[in-house]
Amino acid sequence: MAEKQKPVRLSSRFLGPYRWVLYAIYISIFGSIIIGSFGKGWFYFAGQTALYGYILFMLVRLIHKLEQVSFDDDFLYVLQKHQDYIIPLENIESIKIESLGGVYKVNLYNAEQLGKEFYFKTSLLYPLNAKKKDALVNVARKKIALAKSRRQQLPHNALMS
Repeated sequence: MAEKQKPVRLSSRFLGPYRWVLYAIYISIFGSIIIGSFGKGWFYFAGQTALYGYILFMLVRLIHKLEQVSFDDDFLYVLQKHQDYIIPLENIESIKIESLGGVYKVNLYNAEQLGKEFYFKTSLLYPLNAKKKDALVNVARKKIALAKSRRQQLPHNALMS
């Protein structure tokens, strides 16, 4: 019997501290914009608060969706603080890059407890080590394609017992 392969980490291991640093940076920038617009009138202050508050909300929401991800020959592992998820590679529709910063989006055929999609960041230094990290994501894509080809395809009118 073949030995089980050790899972390969796709995402950065420093994702937790990265989140908190980005939260602090975003909140300090937002606070400085609000303080700077305070003396220019009430209407200007309200407009700036609403605009940059919405941008802050969208950025924090994106950072909050980042997950720690590993994979092996059969499964994709999503590691969270309180619970880990195991997703069969056959259930993954695609892995696509979403931003120039190295954020990838994983689309699923069937919704899991995480939802129909989730995100991961390959490296904090992504533009500098893009070739190495993209090669690792391509290995994951090849394993997904292999798992899909091994999946048993049933005819649409098959009777299940």
